[in-house]
Amino acid sequence: MSHLTDAEIELFVTGRLESAEYRQFVRHLVGGCEECRSKVSENAWFRVLLGEEPEEDLYPEAAYDEAIDRAIVAALGEAPRRSPLVEALLVATREERFRDRQRMRLFASAAMVTARSLDPELYGRAAIGDLCARAAAELANAQRLNDQLENAEETLAQAEDFLEEGTGNPLILARLLEVEVSLRSDQKRLAEALELLDVLHPLYLQLGEMHLAGQALVSKGINTACDDRPREAVQLLRQGLELIDPERDPQLAAIGLHGLISALELCGEYRAAGRLLLESGLREAFARDPLNLARLRWLEGKIHAGMGKLWRAEQILAEVREGFLKRGQRYDAALVGLDLAAVWLQQGKSAAVRELAEEILETFAALGIRGEGIKAVRILREACRRETATPALAQRVSGFVRRLEWQPQLRFAP
Repeated sequence: MSHLTDAEIELFVTGRLESAEYRQFVRHLVGGCEECRSKVSENAWFRVLLGEEPEEDLYPEAAYDEAIDRAIVAALGEAPRRSPLVEALLVATREERFRDRQRMRLFASAAMVTARSLDPELYGRAAIGDLCARAAAELANAQRLNDQLENAEETLAQAEDFLEEGTGNPLILARLLEVEVSLRSDQKRLAEALELLDVLHPLYLQLGEMHLAGQALVSKGINTACDDRPREAVQLLRQGLELIDPERDPQLAAIGLHGLISALELCGEYRAAGRLLLESGLREAFARDPLNLARLRWLEGKIHAGMGKLWRAEQILAEVREGFLKRGQRYDAALVGLDLAAVWLQQGKSAAVRELAEEILETFAALGIRGEGIKAVRILREACRRETATPALAQRVSGFVRRLEWQPQLRFAP
Protein backbone atom coordinates (compact mmCIF):
# COMPACT_ATOMS: atom_id res chain seq x y z
CA MET A 1 0.00 0.00 0.00
CA SER A 2 1.32 3.49 -0.89
CA HIS A 3 1.25 6.36 1.60
CA LEU A 4 -2.14 7.41 2.94
CA THR A 5 -3.76 10.41 1.31
CA ASP A 6 -5.76 13.10 3.09
CA ALA A 7 -8.83 11.81 1.27
CA GLU A 8 -8.30 8.26 2.60
CA ILE A 9 -7.89 9.56 6.14
CA GLU A 10 -11.13 11.52 5.80
CA LEU A 11 -12.95 8.44 4.46
CA PHE A 12 -11.67 6.39 7.40
CA VAL A 13 -12.81 8.87 10.06
CA THR A 14 -16.24 9.34 8.46
CA GLY A 15 -16.77 5.59 8.08
CA ARG A 16 -16.93 5.47 4.29
CA LEU A 17 -14.16 2.94 3.57
CA GLU A 18 -15.09 -0.59 2.50
CA SER A 19 -14.32 -3.42 4.97
CA ALA A 20 -11.22 -4.61 3.12
CA GLU A 21 -9.97 -1.02 2.84
CA TYR A 22 -10.41 -0.55 6.60
CA ARG A 23 -8.21 -3.57 7.28
CA GLN A 24 -5.58 -2.37 4.80
CA PHE A 25 -5.60 1.10 6.36
CA VAL A 26 -5.08 -0.25 9.90
CA ARG A 27 -2.38 -2.71 8.80
CA HIS A 28 -0.49 0.12 7.09
CA LEU A 29 -0.39 2.18 10.26
CA VAL A 30 0.46 -0.80 12.48
CA GLY A 31 3.23 -1.73 10.04
CA GLY A 32 5.13 1.38 11.14
CA CYS A 33 5.05 3.80 8.20
CA GLU A 34 6.56 6.85 9.90
CA GLU A 35 5.38 9.31 7.25
CA CYS A 36 1.75 8.27 7.61
CA ARG A 37 1.97 8.02 11.39
CA SER A 38 3.25 11.58 11.43
CA LYS A 39 0.44 12.72 9.12
CA VAL A 40 -2.27 11.50 11.46
CA SER A 41 -0.48 12.13 14.77
CA GLU A 42 -2.44 15.29 15.61
CA ASN A 43 -5.75 13.40 15.67
CA ALA A 44 -6.74 12.13 19.17
CA TRP A 45 -8.27 8.91 17.81
CA PHE A 46 -5.19 8.08 15.80
CA ARG A 47 -2.94 8.64 18.81
CA VAL A 48 -4.95 5.92 20.57
CA LEU A 49 -4.83 3.68 17.48
CA LEU A 50 -1.06 4.00 17.30
CA GLY A 51 -0.74 3.16 20.99
CA GLU A 52 0.88 6.40 22.13
CA GLU A 53 0.63 6.58 25.90
CA PRO A 54 0.22 9.91 27.75
CA GLU A 55 2.62 10.88 30.51
CA GLU A 56 1.77 8.89 33.63
CA ASP A 57 1.79 11.87 35.97
CA LEU A 58 -0.80 13.65 33.82
CA TYR A 59 -3.32 10.82 33.47
CA PRO A 60 -4.10 8.15 36.09
CA GLU A 61 -5.13 4.85 34.49
CA ALA A 62 -8.89 5.23 35.08
CA ALA A 63 -8.94 8.74 33.65
CA TYR A 64 -6.88 7.57 30.67
CA ASP A 65 -9.37 4.80 29.93
CA GLU A 66 -12.17 7.39 29.96
CA ALA A 67 -10.11 9.63 27.69
CA ILE A 68 -9.67 6.75 25.24
CA ASP A 69 -13.43 6.17 25.17
CA ARG A 70 -14.15 9.85 24.59
CA ALA A 71 -11.48 10.13 21.90
CA ILE A 72 -12.86 7.16 19.98
CA VAL A 73 -16.49 8.25 20.13
CA ALA A 74 -15.65 11.88 19.31
CA ALA A 75 -13.37 10.97 16.42
CA LEU A 76 -15.90 8.58 14.92
CA GLY A 77 -18.77 11.03 15.24
CA GLU A 78 -21.93 9.62 13.72
CA ALA A 79 -20.13 7.43 11.18
CA PRO A 80 -22.65 5.10 9.50
CA ARG A 81 -20.12 2.37 8.76
CA ARG A 82 -18.62 1.68 12.20
CA SER A 83 -19.02 -2.09 12.05
CA PRO A 84 -16.20 -2.45 9.45
CA LEU A 85 -14.06 -0.41 11.85
CA VAL A 86 -14.73 -2.97 14.58
CA GLU A 87 -13.65 -5.71 12.18
CA ALA A 88 -10.48 -3.78 11.32
CA LEU A 89 -9.64 -3.26 14.99
CA LEU A 90 -10.15 -6.97 15.71
CA VAL A 91 -7.74 -7.78 12.85
CA ALA A 92 -5.21 -5.34 14.34
CA THR A 93 -5.70 -6.91 17.79
CA ARG A 94 -4.85 -10.38 16.48
CA GLU A 95 -1.84 -9.11 14.52
CA GLU A 96 -0.35 -7.47 17.63
CA ARG A 97 -0.77 -10.67 19.67
CA PHE A 98 2.90 -11.73 19.46
CA ARG A 99 4.43 -8.30 18.84
CA ASP A 100 3.15 -5.75 21.35
CA ARG A 101 0.72 -6.88 24.03
CA GLN A 102 0.00 -3.38 25.31
CA ARG A 103 -1.02 -2.19 21.86
CA MET A 104 -3.04 -5.38 21.48
CA ARG A 105 -5.00 -4.36 24.57
CA LEU A 106 -5.52 -0.83 23.20
CA PHE A 107 -6.84 -2.14 19.88
CA ALA A 108 -9.19 -4.57 21.66
CA SER A 109 -10.41 -1.80 23.96
CA ALA A 110 -11.06 0.42 20.94
CA ALA A 111 -13.02 -2.40 19.26
CA MET A 112 -15.09 -2.88 22.40
CA VAL A 113 -15.95 0.83 22.74
CA THR A 114 -16.79 1.12 19.05
CA ALA A 115 -18.97 -2.00 19.04
CA ARG A 116 -20.92 -0.78 22.06
CA SER A 117 -21.55 2.58 20.37
CA LEU A 118 -23.35 1.03 17.37
CA ASP A 119 -26.93 2.07 16.74
CA PRO A 120 -29.35 -0.86 17.36
CA GLU A 121 -31.87 0.57 14.90
CA LEU A 122 -29.24 0.64 12.15
CA TYR A 123 -27.46 -2.66 12.84
CA GLY A 124 -29.90 -4.74 14.90
CA ARG A 125 -29.44 -5.76 18.53
CA ALA A 126 -28.43 -9.35 17.75
CA ALA A 127 -25.69 -8.30 15.31
CA ILE A 128 -24.37 -5.78 17.83
CA GLY A 129 -24.44 -8.49 20.51
CA ASP A 130 -22.24 -10.67 18.29
CA LEU A 131 -19.73 -7.86 17.66
CA CYS A 132 -19.62 -6.88 21.33
CA ALA A 133 -19.10 -10.52 22.36
CA ARG A 134 -16.22 -10.90 19.91
CA ALA A 135 -14.61 -7.63 20.97
CA ALA A 136 -15.00 -8.48 24.66
CA ALA A 137 -13.44 -11.91 24.11
CA GLU A 138 -10.40 -10.34 22.44
CA LEU A 139 -10.13 -7.70 25.18
CA ALA A 140 -10.26 -10.42 27.85
CA ASN A 141 -7.52 -12.31 26.01
CA ALA A 142 -5.40 -9.15 25.76
CA GLN A 143 -5.87 -8.45 29.46
CA ARG A 144 -4.83 -12.02 30.22
CA LEU A 145 -1.67 -11.62 28.18
CA ASN A 146 -0.93 -8.40 30.08
CA ASP A 147 -1.22 -10.31 33.40
CA GLN A 148 -4.52 -8.62 34.27
CA LEU A 149 -6.26 -11.86 35.19
CA GLU A 150 -9.00 -10.35 37.36
CA ASN A 151 -9.88 -7.85 34.63
CA ALA A 152 -9.89 -10.67 32.08
CA GLU A 153 -12.32 -12.64 34.26
CA GLU A 154 -14.71 -9.67 34.44
CA THR A 155 -14.49 -8.92 30.72
CA LEU A 156 -15.09 -12.57 29.84
CA ALA A 157 -18.26 -12.48 31.93
CA GLN A 158 -19.33 -9.43 29.92
CA ALA A 159 -18.62 -11.33 26.70
CA GLU A 160 -20.93 -14.13 27.85
CA ASP A 161 -23.71 -11.59 28.52
CA PHE A 162 -23.25 -10.12 25.04
CA LEU A 163 -23.33 -13.63 23.58
CA GLU A 164 -26.82 -14.15 25.00
CA GLU A 165 -27.95 -10.98 23.20
CA GLY A 166 -26.45 -12.16 19.89
CA THR A 167 -27.50 -14.46 17.08
CA GLY A 168 -26.29 -17.67 18.73
CA ASN A 169 -23.34 -18.06 16.35
CA PRO A 170 -21.51 -21.20 17.59
CA LEU A 171 -18.16 -19.90 16.33
CA ILE A 172 -18.40 -16.95 18.73
CA LEU A 173 -19.22 -19.35 21.58
CA ALA A 174 -16.18 -21.42 20.60
CA ARG A 175 -13.92 -18.35 20.67
CA LEU A 176 -15.15 -17.48 24.16
CA LEU A 177 -14.37 -21.05 25.25
CA GLU A 178 -10.86 -20.72 23.78
CA VAL A 179 -10.18 -17.56 25.78
CA GLU A 180 -11.59 -19.16 28.93
CA VAL A 181 -9.32 -22.19 28.44
CA SER A 182 -6.28 -19.91 28.23
CA LEU A 183 -7.40 -17.96 31.29
CA ARG A 184 -8.00 -21.11 33.36
CA SER A 185 -4.60 -22.40 32.31
CA ASP A 186 -2.92 -19.15 33.41
CA GLN A 187 -4.82 -19.41 36.70
CA LYS A 188 -3.38 -22.94 37.13
CA ARG A 189 -6.92 -24.39 37.06
CA LEU A 190 -5.95 -27.29 34.83
CA ALA A 191 -8.95 -29.52 35.51
CA GLU A 192 -11.34 -26.76 34.37
CA ALA A 193 -9.24 -25.99 31.29
CA LEU A 194 -9.23 -29.65 30.26
CA GLU A 195 -13.00 -29.97 30.79
CA LEU A 196 -13.59 -26.96 28.53
CA LEU A 197 -11.32 -28.44 25.87
CA ASP A 198 -13.38 -31.64 25.94
CA VAL A 199 -16.31 -29.44 24.85
CA LEU A 200 -14.38 -27.24 22.43
CA HIS A 201 -12.71 -29.93 20.32
CA PRO A 202 -15.92 -31.79 19.30
CA LEU A 203 -17.69 -28.44 18.79
CA TYR A 204 -15.13 -27.45 16.16
CA LEU A 205 -15.39 -30.88 14.55
CA GLN A 206 -19.16 -30.50 14.28
CA LEU A 207 -18.67 -27.10 12.64
CA GLY A 208 -16.20 -28.56 10.14
CA GLU A 209 -13.39 -26.34 11.47
CA MET A 210 -10.57 -28.88 11.33
CA HIS A 211 -7.78 -26.34 11.89
CA LEU A 212 -9.47 -25.02 15.02
CA ALA A 213 -10.20 -28.56 16.19
CA GLY A 214 -6.46 -29.20 15.87
CA GLN A 215 -5.77 -26.03 17.81
CA ALA A 216 -7.96 -27.32 20.63
CA LEU A 217 -6.01 -30.61 20.67
CA VAL A 218 -2.69 -28.74 20.79
CA SER A 219 -3.98 -26.76 23.76
CA LYS A 220 -5.20 -29.96 25.42
CA GLY A 221 -1.82 -31.61 24.84
CA ILE A 222 0.07 -28.72 26.43
CA ASN A 223 -2.27 -28.66 29.43
CA THR A 224 -2.06 -32.45 29.75
CA ALA A 225 1.75 -32.23 29.88
CA CYS A 226 1.42 -29.63 32.65
CA ASP A 227 -0.85 -32.14 34.43
CA ASP A 228 2.14 -34.54 34.56
CA ARG A 229 0.90 -36.86 31.80
CA PRO A 230 3.56 -36.40 29.11
CA ARG A 231 2.92 -39.64 27.19
CA GLU A 232 -0.75 -38.79 26.76
CA ALA A 233 0.32 -35.26 25.81
CA VAL A 234 2.57 -36.60 23.03
CA GLN A 235 -0.37 -38.35 21.38
CA LEU A 236 -2.66 -35.33 21.66
CA LEU A 237 -0.05 -32.96 20.27
CA ARG A 238 0.71 -35.23 17.32
CA GLN A 239 -3.00 -35.48 16.49
CA GLY A 240 -3.43 -31.72 16.82
CA LEU A 241 -0.43 -30.92 14.61
CA GLU A 242 -1.83 -33.20 11.89
CA LEU A 243 -5.05 -31.18 11.81
CA ILE A 244 -3.77 -27.60 11.89
CA ASP A 245 -2.79 -25.58 8.84
CA PRO A 246 0.71 -24.13 9.51
CA GLU A 247 0.26 -21.46 6.85
CA ARG A 248 -2.92 -20.23 8.51
CA ASP A 249 -1.27 -19.86 11.93
CA PRO A 250 2.52 -20.38 11.89
CA GLN A 251 2.78 -19.38 15.55
CA LEU A 252 0.34 -22.11 16.60
CA ALA A 253 2.34 -24.67 14.62
CA ALA A 254 5.52 -23.50 16.34
CA ILE A 255 3.98 -23.64 19.81
CA GLY A 256 2.57 -27.09 19.11
CA LEU A 257 5.95 -28.39 17.95
CA HIS A 258 7.66 -26.91 20.98
CA GLY A 259 5.08 -28.59 23.21
CA LEU A 260 5.64 -31.95 21.49
CA ILE A 261 9.43 -31.74 21.86
CA SER A 262 9.03 -30.80 25.52
CA ALA A 263 6.65 -33.72 26.14
CA LEU A 264 9.09 -36.13 24.49
CA GLU A 265 11.87 -34.81 26.73
CA LEU A 266 9.68 -35.35 29.80
CA CYS A 267 9.09 -38.94 28.62
CA GLY A 268 12.86 -39.47 28.49
CA GLU A 269 12.81 -39.85 24.69
CA TYR A 270 15.81 -37.55 24.28
CA ARG A 271 16.98 -38.70 20.86
CA ALA A 272 13.51 -38.35 19.35
CA ALA A 273 13.16 -34.91 20.97
CA GLY A 274 16.59 -33.80 19.73
CA ARG A 275 15.95 -35.01 16.20
CA LEU A 276 12.60 -33.24 16.06
CA LEU A 277 14.12 -30.04 17.42
CA LEU A 278 16.77 -30.05 14.67
CA GLU A 279 14.13 -30.60 11.97
CA SER A 280 11.51 -28.25 13.40
CA GLY A 281 12.76 -24.85 12.24
CA LEU A 282 11.75 -23.44 15.63
CA ARG A 283 14.90 -21.34 15.98
CA GLU A 284 13.83 -19.42 12.90
CA ALA A 285 10.16 -19.35 13.98
CA PHE A 286 11.08 -17.81 17.35
CA ALA A 287 13.83 -15.54 16.01
CA ARG A 288 11.82 -12.40 16.87
CA ASP A 289 10.36 -13.81 20.08
CA PRO A 290 13.14 -13.68 22.70
CA LEU A 291 11.15 -15.35 25.48
CA ASN A 292 10.11 -18.39 23.43
CA LEU A 293 13.60 -18.58 21.93
CA ALA A 294 15.07 -18.67 25.45
CA ARG A 295 12.63 -21.42 26.44
CA LEU A 296 13.60 -23.38 23.33
CA ARG A 297 17.28 -23.10 24.25
CA TRP A 298 16.42 -24.23 27.78
CA LEU A 299 14.70 -27.30 26.34
CA GLU A 300 17.71 -27.94 24.12
CA GLY A 301 19.96 -27.85 27.18
CA LYS A 302 17.80 -30.42 28.98
CA ILE A 303 17.83 -32.70 25.92
CA HIS A 304 21.63 -32.56 25.80
CA ALA A 305 21.74 -33.37 29.52
CA GLY A 306 19.44 -36.36 29.00
CA MET A 307 21.71 -37.64 26.21
CA GLY A 308 24.76 -37.35 28.47
CA LYS A 309 26.30 -34.41 26.56
CA LEU A 310 27.11 -32.64 29.81
CA TRP A 311 29.54 -29.99 28.57
CA ARG A 312 27.09 -28.79 25.93
CA ALA A 313 24.16 -28.91 28.39
CA GLU A 314 26.14 -26.88 30.93
CA GLN A 315 27.02 -24.25 28.33
CA ILE A 316 23.42 -23.81 27.13
CA LEU A 317 21.77 -23.85 30.56
CA ALA A 318 24.27 -21.33 31.98
CA GLU A 319 23.63 -19.06 28.98
CA VAL A 320 19.84 -19.29 29.36
CA ARG A 321 20.01 -18.67 33.10
CA GLU A 322 22.13 -15.57 32.57
CA GLY A 323 19.68 -14.32 29.94
CA PHE A 324 16.72 -14.70 32.29
CA LEU A 325 18.61 -12.87 35.05
CA LYS A 326 19.41 -9.96 32.73
CA ARG A 327 15.71 -9.66 31.86
CA GLY A 328 14.73 -9.73 35.52
CA GLN A 329 13.00 -13.13 35.23
CA ARG A 330 14.39 -14.45 38.48
CA TYR A 331 11.97 -17.33 38.94
CA ASP A 332 12.68 -18.78 35.51
CA ALA A 333 16.40 -18.29 36.16
CA ALA A 334 16.00 -20.28 39.39
CA LEU A 335 14.27 -23.15 37.57
CA VAL A 336 17.04 -23.27 34.96
CA GLY A 337 19.48 -23.23 37.88
CA LEU A 338 17.97 -26.44 39.23
CA ASP A 339 18.51 -28.15 35.85
CA LEU A 340 22.06 -26.79 35.80
CA ALA A 341 22.61 -28.17 39.32
CA ALA A 342 21.81 -31.69 38.11
CA VAL A 343 24.39 -31.32 35.32
CA TRP A 344 27.04 -29.96 37.67
CA LEU A 345 26.52 -32.83 40.12
CA GLN A 346 27.12 -35.30 37.29
CA GLN A 347 30.36 -33.42 36.66
CA GLY A 348 31.36 -33.56 40.34
CA LYS A 349 30.95 -29.80 40.91
CA SER A 350 29.27 -30.11 44.32
CA ALA A 351 30.69 -26.84 45.67
CA ALA A 352 29.20 -24.90 42.75
CA VAL A 353 25.84 -26.61 43.33
CA ARG A 354 25.87 -25.67 47.02
CA GLU A 355 26.41 -22.02 46.10
CA LEU A 356 23.72 -22.19 43.42
CA ALA A 357 21.23 -23.76 45.84
CA GLU A 358 21.81 -20.86 48.24
CA GLU A 359 21.09 -18.38 45.43
CA ILE A 360 17.89 -20.19 44.47
CA LEU A 361 16.70 -20.19 48.10
CA GLU A 362 17.33 -16.44 48.30
CA THR A 363 15.36 -15.94 45.08
CA PHE A 364 12.44 -18.04 46.34
CA ALA A 365 12.37 -16.12 49.62
CA ALA A 366 12.50 -12.76 47.82
CA LEU A 367 9.64 -13.80 45.54
CA GLY A 368 7.53 -14.96 48.48
CA ILE A 369 7.61 -18.64 47.52
CA ARG A 370 6.87 -20.80 50.53
CA GLY A 371 5.81 -24.34 51.37
CA GLU A 372 6.88 -27.45 49.52
CA GLY A 373 8.86 -25.64 46.81
CA ILE A 374 11.30 -23.97 49.16
CA LYS A 375 11.39 -27.14 51.29
CA ALA A 376 12.58 -29.18 48.30
CA VAL A 377 15.37 -26.71 47.51
CA ARG A 378 16.44 -26.66 51.19
CA ILE A 379 16.77 -30.45 51.12
CA LEU A 380 19.05 -30.13 48.07
CA ARG A 381 21.13 -27.47 49.80
CA GLU A 382 21.51 -29.55 52.97
CA ALA A 383 22.53 -32.57 50.89
CA CYS A 384 25.18 -30.40 49.21
CA ARG A 385 26.47 -29.26 52.60
CA ARG A 386 26.80 -32.88 53.71
CA GLU A 387 28.29 -33.76 50.30
CA THR A 388 25.58 -36.39 49.75
CA ALA A 389 23.75 -34.61 46.92
CA THR A 390 23.22 -36.69 43.78
CA PRO A 391 22.17 -35.82 40.22
CA ALA A 392 18.97 -37.84 40.80
CA LEU A 393 18.06 -35.67 43.81
CA ALA A 394 18.63 -32.45 41.83
CA GLN A 395 16.50 -33.81 38.98
CA ARG A 396 13.70 -34.73 41.40
CA VAL A 397 13.78 -31.25 42.94
CA SER A 398 13.75 -29.60 39.52
CA GLY A 399 10.84 -31.69 38.25
CA PHE A 400 8.91 -31.26 41.50
CA VAL A 401 9.17 -27.47 41.56
CA ARG A 402 7.95 -27.26 37.95
CA ARG A 403 4.99 -29.58 38.65
CA LEU A 404 4.15 -27.66 41.82
CA GLU A 405 3.19 -24.64 39.72
CA TRP A 406 0.29 -26.65 38.27
CA GLN A 407 -0.38 -29.05 41.16
CA PRO A 408 -0.07 -27.05 44.40
CA GLN A 409 -1.30 -30.01 46.47
CA LEU A 410 1.92 -31.99 45.85
CA ARG A 411 4.27 -32.89 48.69
CA PHE A 412 8.00 -33.44 48.25
CA ALA A 413 9.46 -36.79 49.24
CA PRO A 414 13.29 -36.87 48.99
